[in-house]
Amino acid sequence: MADTRGVFGLKLAGLLKGKGEWVPLPAVWHGSPAKRFLDGGETSSNAGYFGGGAPGPKSIVDKVNYSNDTTARVPGANLSSERNTLTATGNKSDGYFGGGGYPINTKMDKLTYSSETTAQVPGASLDQKRRYLAATSNNSAGYFGGGDAPGDRSNVDKLTYSSDSTVRVPGANLTEARQGLAATGDLNAGYFAGGSPGPQSMVDKLTYSTDTTARVPGANLSESRRWLAATGNPSEGFFGGGNPGPRSNVDKLTYSTDTTARVPGANLSVNNEGMAATGNPSSGFFGGGSPGPKSTMDKIDFSSETTAQVPGASLTGTRYYLGATSAREDAITFDEPPTATPSSSTTQSGSLPNTGYFAGGNGSPLSSVDKLNYSTEVMARVPGADLPTGSDGQGATSSSSAAYFGGGSEPADVSIVDKLTYSSDTTARIPGANLSQARRFPRASTSPSAGYFGGGQSPAYSIVDKLTFSNDTTVRVPGANLSQTRHNHAATGNATAGYFGGGYNNNGLTSVDKLTYASDTTARVPSADLPVKTELHSACGNNTHGYFCGGTQRQPSTVKVTTVNKLTYSTDTITASPGLPSVNKGNADMTGNGVVGYIGGGFPGVSSTDKVNYTTDTTETLPSSANCSVDRRDHCAASSRDDGAGFVSNIL
Repeated sequence: MADTRGVFGLKLAGLLKGKGEWVPLPAVWHGSPAKRFLDGGETSSNAGYFGGGAPGPKSIVDKVNYSNDTTARVPGANLSSERNTLTATGNKSDGYFGGGGYPINTKMDKLTYSSETTAQVPGASLDQKRRYLAATSNNSAGYFGGGDAPGDRSNVDKLTYSSDSTVRVPGANLTEARQGLAATGDLNAGYFAGGSPGPQSMVDKLTYSTDTTARVPGANLSESRRWLAATGNPSEGFFGGGNPGPRSNVDKLTYSTDTTARVPGANLSVNNEGMAATGNPSSGFFGGGSPGPKSTMDKIDFSSETTAQVPGASLTGTRYYLGATSAREDAITFDEPPTATPSSSTTQSGSLPNTGYFAGGNGSPLSSVDKLNYSTEVMARVPGADLPTGSDGQGATSSSSAAYFGGGSEPADVSIVDKLTYSSDTTARIPGANLSQARRFPRASTSPSAGYFGGGQSPAYSIVDKLTFSNDTTVRVPGANLSQTRHNHAATGNATAGYFGGGYNNNGLTSVDKLTYASDTTARVPSADLPVKTELHSACGNNTHGYFCGGTQRQPSTVKVTTVNKLTYSTDTITASPGLPSVNKGNADMTGNGVVGYIGGGFPGVSSTDKVNYTTDTTETLPSSANCSVDRRDHCAASSRDDGAGFVSNIL
């Protein structure tokens, strides 16, 4: 049975199920019940929607595409009427824009993400006319709290998504009547912060399981504010801007401790009030605002807690007092597990290890393995994970539970595959997984159920071997052969396709091949060609983009490649990312967690580790605590959260 955990795309699911390679429903879950991001095959909209606003009022809806940080108007999604001072929230399939003025109303508009159309839903109307209110949500219901009717209100209305019906929930009332507040939350609770009169710093916590609200003094904002905005990820909420001021302050509320602290590095790019915010698990977007009005869009990178204005994502017009929602904001893209009882032949998996491994390399060759802890960015040798024999020039792939290191030189070329089991940090040789041909410098991409080892030398090969994780066996897949022989290349991908780029075959290469996992076929994609002939580079990425980093040009002479090239999967196009200074490393390898990538070691034999931040397109050299334990080059790297292997790669 294939390891298909994390595959949620219907096309791929159908294919695997038809082959008898589908795991029972209860066995597909990773991590704690409340925190699972459907990365890879997700069907939720990969965008945020900003609707309504002043001056006007307006019915405009703009769409922010998270894959490329660009914004465009979506006329078919226009609100049913012009209004401002509204709010919005939603679930994975629909966004709901509620209340607002002028005139003040109870209206609820439903934006269906799949068709990008909006219609008024009378049964979901608010219990009372309100404006300047706030909303947050879990997977089954949205909660609309506070506002002005006129007159400050503490009302909380609950919108049940399955029936599109709204009722007032008196037990969930805010602890004080207020307007101009902001809300965000996780799967368990919503947090309503700030507001007027005052302004206020108070934070109320609405517990979804009981529909009750209580004040949480430890979560108070660092300063009293109104007309602020909020969004967040499954573990933290970020409250930005507001009045008096206006302010650029951003406070972070940590859900696990119900405490709030100011985060100066995440300050908005300008003082702002009256904007709207939404986001995905890695980034928050704050759009519009006043004074102005403004069209600007600020993007907060949750992992680095830094904010930058994103000109390409600016709203199509200036406005304030608008609402925003997304299929991926807060925790609504995280699914709770099914209630079915696991069969005796299956077990539910624990959370994915938050680590990467760097193995082997030139030096005798090396057998040592280093483990990088992503949360602390500290690297240490793991003797129990040492390779059975020293090797360099291997390729690497990973399932959710183990890394596989294939091929290489000991110093003779070999076909062997070693398996590093993450739960025990031990490595063993797996003869049944041997590659079909002994070779060094193959490179590998990863689907949720298998790893693909492509190319290599000597001589140069176009061979692609498929290692199925469920039974640790490898077979050659002739239909997946690369378009030309290549070695010293790099590979990355997402849950549906792998990309093998650059390399060497008697001349440097710019070409990129795309291996489609559903059909096990490969084709060259000229639109993705690298800008210059590149070899000895490394690659990694997330579910939307791949990054080809460093390397050298052999022709006309051996010089370093001075750009990092970013491949956009949705369009199969590649560009030199201007925000990424060159990593200036060859003979290195790279792995990551879907939010950042780490490049360890490199030519002529160094131990340093560089970091590529996918959400901000920036690079940095990490402190020595992240260095490999020895100088290494021509090695390999893998992680359970890398590329398509992660399935939930945005969990940190």
